[in-house]
Amino acid sequence: MKYYKRVLKNKLTIIEVPSTDAESVVVDFFVKTGSRSETAKENGISHFLEHFLFKGTKKYPSAMAITELVDGIGGEMNANTGKEHTQYFIKAHHSRLEMIFDILTDMIQNPLLDKPELEREKGVIVEEINMYKDSPRAVVSNLLEEIMWPKQALGRDIAGAPETVTKFTQAMFRSYLERHYQTGNIILGISGKYDRKKLNQLIKKYWEKIPSKKFHTWDYSKNGQNAPRVAVQFKDTQQAHFDLGFKSFGYEDKRGKVAAVLSSLLGGGMSSRLFTEIREKRGLAYYVRAGQSAYIDTGVFDISAGVQVAKLEEAVSVTLDELSKIKSGDFSEKELSKAKEFIKGKTTIYLEDNQARLDWFLEQTAFKKEVKTPAQVFKEIDSVTKADVVKVAKDLFVANKLSFAVVGPYKKPMEAKIIKIVQAWAKR
Repeated sequence: MKYYKRVLKNKLTIIEVPSTDAESVVVDFFVKTGSRSETAKENGISHFLEHFLFKGTKKYPSAMAITELVDGIGGEMNANTGKEHTQYFIKAHHSRLEMIFDILTDMIQNPLLDKPELEREKGVIVEEINMYKDSPRAVVSNLLEEIMWPKQALGRDIAGAPETVTKFTQAMFRSYLERHYQTGNIILGISGKYDRKKLNQLIKKYWEKIPSKKFHTWDYSKNGQNAPRVAVQFKDTQQAHFDLGFKSFGYEDKRGKVAAVLSSLLGGGMSSRLFTEIREKRGLAYYVRAGQSAYIDTGVFDISAGVQVAKLEEAVSVTLDELSKIKSGDFSEKELSKAKEFIKGKTTIYLEDNQARLDWFLEQTAFKKEVKTPAQVFKEIDSVTKADVVKVAKDLFVANKLSFAVVGPYKKPMEAKIIKIVQAWAKR
């Protein structure tokens, strides 16, 4: 898989991932700002802006003007917001490159930020927040990060809260754009089939003359923790959802690849350790998974599950037992090999899509010093040894560094019960 990178004089980075077997093209603007760039009063503004930029620009003065054009060519338009990024993209037939490039550029450079649209969209965002609140699986993930990084931007909900979202003003959006949406903080990505000469003409026309300005970056997280943290949120549900997490490794930490193998070993697929023990052997849960997520300076290794309400404590104990087994090296080379192949196979399937290929290079360009191809990463995965996994498991799975969130029909006493289970685990 080939890619090309260049940086303009104004510090705009351009990533190209051409594909010889595609008929479509994806244009993507990846901005290195997200919810952890926000102040407490701005919580949710990155996500709100993701919506707001589609509501009209200088050249395309309404949401309908934009959507009719994209629908009229059978294109796909979307955006997403994370803790450290926001991205906007349109995918269409390669002959429509100029149109989609123009639309996205005008959204970034010349948004109207219309006040009536702002007020209307507040209601939409509040309803989106309410929708997520009705999903225990989404709530428990946010709750976990809230207790892992209390009173920090990294621990706040990406969507924000009704009390912040409803107070946003045009001036706040203009200030945010000025502080974050500068050329040195933006990556322009293109993938699929396209005329490179035409692309260069578009870049020259729309972006080369934009001046380079200073932009704001986020504060680093505070990771201090010396005791287990537990949060219980009552919800009258028929299934309890828990998320058990440990602070993990940032993008540049070499242990991240080992943690990825470890997460695959524990919760990657229906034959993984946790799925087998918790669902297949004991029937305690419908779903169970493990994952490793990285940020610039830290990360999250978490295990989540939807379990029988009456079996929560048993499910937590079984989960912790499995962590102890990994720390003691109680797993085979065959299991380790399967975990590696699971990662490589899933990644290969994922990268068959042009957008996914572009995301692979965008994320690395944004957050890593060195960009690696899938083949290079697979080689690193293959090099992970059993001793590496045991060492990282011992680094990660420390009782005093554990955080646990659960959403279900539980009251305050459940916090003490979970802490007691964790303390007993720590003594083993």
